[in-house]
Amino acid sequence: MLLMAVMALLASQVLFFFSWLTGTRWICFYFAGLTIATTGIALLFYAKLPLYRQRRFFTFGSRVLPEARRPFYRWGYRCVAVAAALLLLLSLSKQ
Repeated sequence: MLLMAVMALLASQVLFFFSWLTGTRWICFYFAGLTIATTGIALLFYAKLPLYRQRRFFTFGSRVLPEARRPFYRWGYRCVAVAAALLLLLSLSKQ
């Protein structure tokens, strides 16, 4: 019960912070979100490059990737998820 209360308090503080974000700070967070998303897409491309060379363009998951490239694939999706969450939170701000 205490954990739920702490999480609710933290979520309300994060939502409050992003709802009042304007000006230069908003632009900085937007740039950070785009940079993180670009990094994630670059990691995904790098991880799938051996498959693209084999002309295998539509594969899903990391099972078909070489073992050495799997961490790049996973980190790429993590970066994309963080960037999507950040950009979604930025959409709550007052402009």
